[in-house]
Amino acid sequence: MKSYLKKYIGREDLKLIFSVILLGSLCHFLYDWSGHLALAALFCPVNESVWEHLKLLYFPFLLVSLLFHRHKIRQARFLFSRFLGVCCGMSSILVLFYTYTGITGQSFLPADLLIFCFSTIISFFASSFFYHKLQVTPSLTTTVLLWAVLSFFFFFFTCYPPNLPLFFPPNIV
Repeated sequence: MKSYLKKYIGREDLKLIFSVILLGSLCHFLYDWSGHLALAALFCPVNESVWEHLKLLYFPFLLVSLLFHRHKIRQARFLFSRFLGVCCGMSSILVLFYTYTGITGQSFLPADLLIFCFSTIISFFASSFFYHKLQVTPSLTTTVLLWAVLSFFFFFFTCYPPNLPLFFPPNIV
């Protein structure tokens, strides 16, 4: 098991994992620290809803992926595998959060923090797995479009949240 993990998560990835966790943690407070700037609202949570907290993984993961990638030749494969990885991480946040709050009837901050850290690790592990295992990947243009569309959804639903539970702040203990 240990060698399997080493195959997909290297020393460099560990630094990036901690970077995303640190950036995500800072982003949690940035909207308030900025005096509620509209630009900060696009990239940072504006309330305690699960949807808004997905930004804590998504945007730091995107930033770290763009700044620290080493795959100049296979950019499309790299960025597409990162896109799939962050989707896996965000999915794990949703599944784990709604599972434990469905069982307990409430949310707990320490559990939410552990879920964020675990989901960050899942994102990097999944993106590395997809990078090595995918046989076919979309073009760089298509991959950039996927990132842009998901970013647009974050921006749009921050400004116009639908009346769905995903966009409601939960009860935090």
